[in-house]
Amino acid sequence: MQFLMEFLPLLVFFLAYKFADIFWATGALMAATAVQMLVTYLRTKEIPKKQWVFFAMIVVFGTLTIALHDEHFIMWKPTIVYVLFAAILLGSQVMKRPALKELLGSAMELPEPIWKRINLSWAAFFIASALANIYVAYGFSQDIWVSFKVFGMTGATLVFTILTIMYAYRYMPEEQKQDEQIDDNKQG
Repeated sequence: MQFLMEFLPLLVFFLAYKFADIFWATGALMAATAVQMLVTYLRTKEIPKKQWVFFAMIVVFGTLTIALHDEHFIMWKPTIVYVLFAAILLGSQVMKRPALKELLGSAMELPEPIWKRINLSWAAFFIASALANIYVAYGFSQDIWVSFKVFGMTGATLVFTILTIMYAYRYMPEEQKQDEQIDDNKQG
């Protein structure tokens, strides 16, 4: 359900682009993200910091895109977000406190070297994503970039998340694996 909520503004962006243009799509993305935040607040009575950061970037780059009538601003937003995430992950690695462990450590128990590998692999993924976004934005048509951003990068992130979970699962303590299986059986 959460994945669908996060994907909806991108889907609105895609549909608005297909029926209008990049500028209408950018406005629709800004509005859909604001609605997404409202729904999140109504459901949980709080809005995560991550969502505020995304919203702020969408508003800044979206406003520049629309006001200056230059699609490059909205095309650069994903690259800047990916570079920011990579910098946070690499910085946390240098500080010897992997950010992903801080974020997910309460949900799963893993040995410290595995957290470091996962943290570094996500930093590398975000750097590759930033480079891929720029390559597609400047090397291909706007239509291809929009599809790549909405479906390609979302799909790549989903696949990388699944691969990360599969990798981490091998290093989870046996009792945690059993707890996960019991939870899965109760839900199924």
